[in-house]
Amino acid sequence: MSPTVGAPRLFVRKTSGLIRTIGVGGALVFGVHCISLSSSGILTFYSVPGLWPGANILVVLTLAAVLCAMHAYTFSQIGAAAPRAGADYTLASRTLTPWLAFPASFALVLFSGLVAGSLIAWIPTVALPALLRASGVLYNAAWATSLADFSASTTGILVFGTVGVLITLVTLFYPTRTVVRMMGIGFVLGLVAWAVILFAFGTGSEQSFQSGWNQSVPSLPYDQVIPTAESNGMVLDTSFGNTAIAGLIMGFWIFYGYYIPTFFAGEVKEAPRTLLSGAWGSLAVTWAIFTGGVLLFTRFVPQDWMAAQGYLFINGVEGANPFVTFYASVLQPNVLLFLLMAVGFIYTLINLAQTYFFYASRIMFAWAFDRVVPEWIAEVHPETGSPRNAVMTIAVLAELGVLASAFFSVLFVQLNFVFYAAITMTVPIVAAIVYPYRKRQLWETGAGHVRAMIFGLPSMTVVGIGTLAFILLLVASPFIWPAVGFGEQQGAAVAVFVSIIIVGLVIFAVARWYRQREEGLDIMATFAEIPPA
Repeated sequence: MSPTVGAPRLFVRKTSGLIRTIGVGGALVFGVHCISLSSSGILTFYSVPGLWPGANILVVLTLAAVLCAMHAYTFSQIGAAAPRAGADYTLASRTLTPWLAFPASFALVLFSGLVAGSLIAWIPTVALPALLRASGVLYNAAWATSLADFSASTTGILVFGTVGVLITLVTLFYPTRTVVRMMGIGFVLGLVAWAVILFAFGTGSEQSFQSGWNQSVPSLPYDQVIPTAESNGMVLDTSFGNTAIAGLIMGFWIFYGYYIPTFFAGEVKEAPRTLLSGAWGSLAVTWAIFTGGVLLFTRFVPQDWMAAQGYLFINGVEGANPFVTFYASVLQPNVLLFLLMAVGFIYTLINLAQTYFFYASRIMFAWAFDRVVPEWIAEVHPETGSPRNAVMTIAVLAELGVLASAFFSVLFVQLNFVFYAAITMTVPIVAAIVYPYRKRQLWETGAGHVRAMIFGLPSMTVVGIGTLAFILLLVASPFIWPAVGFGEQQGAAVAVFVSIIIVGLVIFAVARWYRQREEGLDIMATFAEIPPA
């Protein structure tokens, strides 16, 4: 579209071209899939007890859910105050400065693209081997065990991971309404899979599990699991401090994703209600499912035994099988039930990758719409309304994430993402805290809970301060507890982050120089206005 003669062209078009089609139900489903009924379900039963032996899993989940609910409130206000694509970047760049907002947003998108690939790599690394090995053990299928070994190999991760990236990419070419339907199907399949798991746990007993386990895993009998873990170095720490650390770090990672509709607030209907209800609803649904599963399972299996299983698996001890789907299969060795779990978990892992592709592409779209990066990234397909160029760019990052997962570690990539995501969030959160004062007129005309007050002060400021404290603790956690996340690579992790921020600053400086030279436009004028819807 041609610019008005004599007027600077601040944005790519007069309208975004994106369509508001996502309601409360759609936002909730997006949130549930980004949290992930499959990967976070596995993390709850394997990573939390395995990485923090002795931590109370129920307290970890509940503590994390409460803190995440506060964080969700702040981000729903950010999306409601700036209901556009990349709302966090849009609000921060207009309230603070694009010199801070763009580099932080750039880092978030870069890491989100990479971690999307690592999440896809979960399929061949963890999910598929867990299901195949369970099939091999329970049904004496040697081919399944062999395929599980290939799937978890470097070659297998590269092959299955690349196929997963391509499937995710193609599905995101469809209209948002179709993507939401795909998500809805996955939501139902995920609930069916968990219904099978909860049924198995609800009808199980101490005798049936121990008998089934000893029959399925003769190399590591039930009674030998804890002694074997202790002989391999496991030390149980039942202190509240250990549980709190796990709740902060692993709990945030388990629930990460409830707030992502904020990143595509330009495609949600009635932003204030949709963003808050969707975020809190997805938190409530996943918290209820995971805690329900733990409560039912620990009726007859102690958490120390779960910790030992996770610890042994992390340390590569043969016979360890700490997967929630395997536990359910031991109790209910039924082929149909096994297939229901397998289909639900694999499908929802693709849904998980779709959410990362979706939100990261919309943030990138926002940069291009502001003309900070090439405008072709903000193009939308005339028939589907999908920003395909932005989606393809994220797919390239995801493939790099698959490569990193194949040659390093899936968990290493994901735990580092907690740090990187948290530190980039500080910019939009600070913007939300000061928004009622720096953008007074906009705040006074804001919709819904944007103008809510607490003790006579704007809730954006009060809750935002609490959210900032939570996020700063997450940022500090890898340095306070170096055994978690970075390990001995703290300096390298910080250097990588600083380097990416510098790259973001350089990109913004070059964009400003280029617009000034080619059009006589100071790009800073763009950030005096909210982009058109």
